[in-house]
Amino acid sequence: MSSGEVPSTNSSAGGGADSGLARAGPPGSAAGRSLPLLLFCCLILALCGFASAAEGTYAPLWDVGANGAISSVAISQDGTAVVAGAGSTVYLLDQKGDVLWKTTVGSRVNGVGISPEGSHIGVAADKLYLFDKDGNLLWTEKTTFVYLSVSLSSKAAYVATGCDNGAVYIFDRNKKTLWDYDMGTDSYSIAISENGRVIAVGCDDQGVYYLNSRQGESWSYGTGKCVKGIALTPDGRFVAAGSLDRCVYLSTGEGEHLWKYPTGDAIISTALTNEAREVFAASGRSVLVLDRSGAEIQKIALKGRAESIAATPDGSFLVIGGGDGDRSIHLFTRDAALLSSGSQEVPVNETEPVESPTGNVTSLPVPTTDNASAVAEVTPLPPDEEVSIASQMLGWLENIFSLLFKPQEDFLA
Repeated sequence: MSSGEVPSTNSSAGGGADSGLARAGPPGSAAGRSLPLLLFCCLILALCGFASAAEGTYAPLWDVGANGAISSVAISQDGTAVVAGAGSTVYLLDQKGDVLWKTTVGSRVNGVGISPEGSHIGVAADKLYLFDKDGNLLWTEKTTFVYLSVSLSSKAAYVATGCDNGAVYIFDRNKKTLWDYDMGTDSYSIAISENGRVIAVGCDDQGVYYLNSRQGESWSYGTGKCVKGIALTPDGRFVAAGSLDRCVYLSTGEGEHLWKYPTGDAIISTALTNEAREVFAASGRSVLVLDRSGAEIQKIALKGRAESIAATPDGSFLVIGGGDGDRSIHLFTRDAALLSSGSQEVPVNETEPVESPTGNVTSLPVPTTDNASAVAEVTPLPPDEEVSIASQMLGWLENIFSLLFKPQEDFLA
């Protein structure tokens, strides 16, 4: 890999992953005798985790139908604003599921992002678009390449984006280019920390990259297949990656690989809560909710493929974008007070965008409607699939043996 303006500081993060297996030793060694005790202690902790997790499972708050498959979703840290892309349309919704505004861009929306406090919205498509919370277009950045992903730091001080020219760019809120880095491969997913200092990237070359916006690459590892899901905790201390190899990976910001979790389908989106207490993964027609140890605590089923997910740092809200067969924006919560009012389905009234006096494409606020002829198909969610204690235990024990996994040996960053 070659760098752009900033030199690469690539380092291996695989040493710590192998050392744990080496210390296990033969059955008669002290390390060998301590391993069963360690597993037993972890088992007790996991059982305690199962009990607490059962008290906070996610349930649907509302569903909003859209005019196509939901390619990308994002949510503000307090859960009051949800942004979604479907086809070439961008939606901003409030916590009640009302559409605050929507607009069309010049091509299919590949990625959306929202600043932590909800003040700015970024859109990756034929151009990079930056909107304010009221839907006013602040600027666009066009190149001869397509933007594939976008993520915003606090107040959009840093707007990180990946292009299909193999580069990652960082702009400020005034469109000034602050930094660019040549990844040498397409960046399908990107996440930036709240302070803008740390960036995680999932790439077409099967790699997960952890970048420092001031120094370049800190570490990377290979998964064996294209990485389409990347998530960071707001402080950048944990990274969740989802690969087409059908595994979810959790690592620390220091490059320590904690575990990988095998699933039945490719992982195309991930999300994290603070301290990685919950790890979310979109896999096929389901969204998996894992705890920090890698144990499955809930499985949410959709009628269509789960295309994109996002969660608030405190875990109060989870937003899911459904693909073909679903085509809905789903908001889930584990807040009992909100759930007591009951879930709802909210249709979307499609209207044509209007041109603002400045020539920027924006749209007027769109009220919801009960007119069935004007709405897209909304598929209700089936009840969440029950995950038995035995199934959770099996998955947890499986992760015990892949806890200290070895990154792909032949991966070259």
